[in-house]
Formats: sequence, C-alpha cells, structure tokens
Amino acid sequence: MAKRFLAALAFSSFFTLSSIPCQATVVIDPALGWSGEFSWFDGIGPIGFITTPNEDEWWSSDWSISTSSDCVMPLVTAFDEYAVGDEFAFYFDNVLTRWTSTFHDGSGYFHGVFDDLALTAGPHTFTFFVTANAPGLTEGSAKADFSAVVPAAVPEPSTLFLLGAGFGTIGLYRWKHRS
Repeated sequence: MAKRFLAALAFSSFFTLSSIPCQATVVIDPALGWSGEFSWFDGIGPIGFITTPNEDEWWSSDWSISTSSDCVMPLVTAFDEYAVGDEFAFYFDNVLTRWTSTFHDGSGYFHGVFDDLALTAGPHTFTFFVTANAPGLTEGSAKADFSAVVPAAVPEPSTLFLLGAGFGTIGLYRWKHRS
C-alpha cells in the first residue's frame, strides 16, 4: 500500500512540475546572431515565448547575449508576417528602446528596425512587447532577427594625435593674438 502511495505521489509530482514552463533566456551567439519566431497569447503586453529547436527554451520570453568587449550589433528587427495589425516595442536591458525606423510593408505588415546597437562588454537582455494586435485577435506570432556582433570602431592613435595637435594649434593662436 505504501509503495502504491509513493508511486502515485512521484507520478503526480512529475506531471505537476513538468507542466511548469521553463523561463530560461534564449542565448544569442555573438558570432552567429539569432533568427526565429516569437509568440504571444494575452493581447497587448510582453511576448509569451520564443520558438527555438531546444525544448528547454520553448517558454523563454527574452534573449540574452554576453560580450567580452565593446561591440556593435548592426541590425535588430522584429516583423510580422501572419496577421496585419500586430506591432511591437523593443526593450534592451529592460529599458524601452526606440526603433531606428518602423514601416509597414506592401501587405501592411509591421517592421521594427534598430540599426547599430552599441553593446558594452558584459551581459545584455532583449525582449519585445506587443503594442497593437491584429483586429479581432489577442494572440499571434512574428519573426525576429539579431545580427552577429562586430567590434566597436576605435579611433586610430594617429587620429587622436592630429586632433590634439589641431586643438593645440588653435589654442596657441588664440593665446598669442589675445588682446
């Protein structure tokens, strides 16, 4: 009798815990970027989950990236291809970040584009919020692309030297011709 009770308890615990969605973030490889889909069920608000081949990440609602040095992600996009009317906001490190540009393509689908996202060394997170739904719908899905990162542009030492020499010359000229 005790064995049956323990077996039933273990069985019910397994199904109870296995039905809880995983909330791990989807990790973006800095060298490769990421492309895929995300979905939502609750109308306007945060996205519900990101579709990835890895079952552990099925219920993730945000992406993360970790970089070892300052770099730039040339392109971040979110675009709808399924129901005209859906629109999205971009959140970078939990802060609403304005799209560089938004447009509706010839079919009326929303596209949000962020160009040249500067990333400092360390971890960062990204997510999208649904800001408008297609008429009559409270759920949907869309696509997202995060490009691979590239090193941040660093001024050449000679550029800094020339800039300093130019300012020094201007300062010397103004000092000599001061009345």
